[in-house]
Amino acid sequence: MRKTGSNSSSGLIPYSVAISALIVVPLAAGEAAAESKTDTIGPWQIEATFTGEKFNRCSIARKLDDDIVATFVRTSDGLTLELASPNWKLERGKLYPVKLALGPVSLDEQVAAESGSVSLDVNDKKFAAGLRSASALNVVAAGATIRVPLDKSTAAFDRLEQCVAKNERAVETNPFVAPARQP
Repeated sequence: MRKTGSNSSSGLIPYSVAISALIVVPLAAGEAAAESKTDTIGPWQIEATFTGEKFNRCSIARKLDDDIVATFVRTSDGLTLELASPNWKLERGKLYPVKLALGPVSLDEQVAAESGSVSLDVNDKKFAAGLRSASALNVVAAGATIRVPLDKSTAAFDRLEQCVAKNERAVETNPFVAPARQP
């Protein structure tokens, strides 16, 4: 019986190697598809995201109460505010009315929904500039007000702009050199 038991356990080794390869290979492929580099300024996490060698975007994010994450995404196209929560059950594709308030400055906008997040392009230059100096952004929706503290936002937004400039310029100046991948 011992002989049979040793044969069956030695037969398991090739299977365990094959299963490990099946698990590791997709993980490595997923990492190659989208890669990011992160850094932190105060409560803000700064991230530069790449697909292969191509720069996608830079973002600054911070976690709020109730598992809400506020993210400002900067691309060459502009600035976008994203709010996400695993607790939200929103209707994908629906537009929800909100009021954005930075002290005395406010905007009435529509945010585009996914199942657990909303996003809004920040096109108003005065409002975008106010994000650097205000103490908080209040997003007033039908059911609640989400308060996004903006402490250290001046440094975080400066770093966000630097991130985009550095990573876009690295590709433009020399197409034979991979970008430095710095947030």
